[in-house]
Amino acid sequence: MSLSCAAFAQTARPPPSATSESSRLGAEYFVQRGGAAWTYQLGKGKGRVTIVSFIDWKAQVSISLGKQSGNATWRVKEGAWLERSGLRGEHEAIILPAAMSRGTRWHDVASIERGGYKPSAFEVVALEAQVELPTGMTVEHCLAVLETPDAGGDAYTHYYAPNIGKVAVQGPEGWVYRLVEFRGGGKGHSE
Repeated sequence: MSLSCAAFAQTARPPPSATSESSRLGAEYFVQRGGAAWTYQLGKGKGRVTIVSFIDWKAQVSISLGKQSGNATWRVKEGAWLERSGLRGEHEAIILPAAMSRGTRWHDVASIERGGYKPSAFEVVALEAQVELPTGMTVEHCLAVLETPDAGGDAYTHYYAPNIGKVAVQGPEGWVYRLVEFRGGGKGHSE
């Protein structure tokens, strides 16, 4: 399925209710389908992330984001979205923790966008952010996570949409990348 208004209407989280507005689960942002693919606008170029296979609740992922390219394994454990990749020093890093509300914090190795390896602090700064995509669409109900390097330096904000995953990353100079196409992939869990 290509990224379109209809696709968001079918896959995006419904508007928050009085009980869901104050917290989120990391697993809500994890796509569990082989063949799912994200294409991002990176300055003048394009980047791509693809779930190559999804077996036994683990996704094998191919990543090509500018100078960063490689493979990763994504999985959900007790509600948290985890990633293991050589791009992050083979350490199983927390992309999103199990339970989140505004102000939730955690420490781990830096994101791929920040080059991995060195430690960063992460904090949920918004549960209902909006991101305008290069296609002119606005994605609502996004989780915004601020990443600040422990050793100092520029902060990055990562935006995630429920059932879609990462839709954008913003740095001090503006957008690092934004989603231009999302394909939902095929079947979910396979054995």
